Amino acid sequence: MTIFRFVLCLGTLISAGFAAVENAAGETSRYRLFTRDLVRIAVQGEPDLTVDRRIDGLGEVNVPLIGLIKVVTLTPGEAQALIAKRYVDEHIFIRPEVVVTIVEYSPKEIMVLGQVGKQGKQALPPEAAVMSIVEAITSAGGFTRIAKGDAVRVTRKDEQGNEQSVVLNVEKLIDGRGGATDVYMLQPGDVVFVPERVF
Repeated sequence: MTIFRFVLCLGTLISAGFAAVENAAGETSRYRLFTRDLVRIAVQGEPDLTVDRRIDGLGEVNVPLIGLIKVVTLTPGEAQALIAKRYVDEHIFIRPEVVVTIVEYSPKEIMVLGQVGKQGKQALPPEAAVMSIVEAITSAGGFTRIAKGDAVRVTRKDEQGNEQSVVLNVEKLIDGRGGATDVYMLQPGDVVFVPERVF
């Protein structure tokens, strides 16, 4: 291998490494805080205010000197900005540098029932807040031979506890006949039911 080719390969590997780091950072920055996540809240230069707090069932976290602030569905960066603004609005700090990091992701699961290889709960990746329905079906062992994959029902509860359902043609998505706009993303707590095909 010539020196030029070695340097070129090395440069490619380094670039790939940087891209991986950037992608990982991007995933964390895009993550939306979820109920039961454990977060660390810190204010630069104020070590006594560094605390680890779990987001409660209402989506709120107890921030030192301020009290409860709703942070669920915010990114860590958005939560930092909101907390800093509250510190300023309440005349506690002039220009606080707030840092919010995720110490522990809450467990997130969906339920897959009916004609799949393995019924039961499917866990989302720790850093994820959603999962595609194709990934969920695949993780559950795929459709059985008698599954009616064009009539998969997804049931979801809203914040008031009311159930909403949608019927999807997942066979079309798995076969690659569905466009990007057809991809359906599941949320924690969703129930997926694959009915039996009537012959």
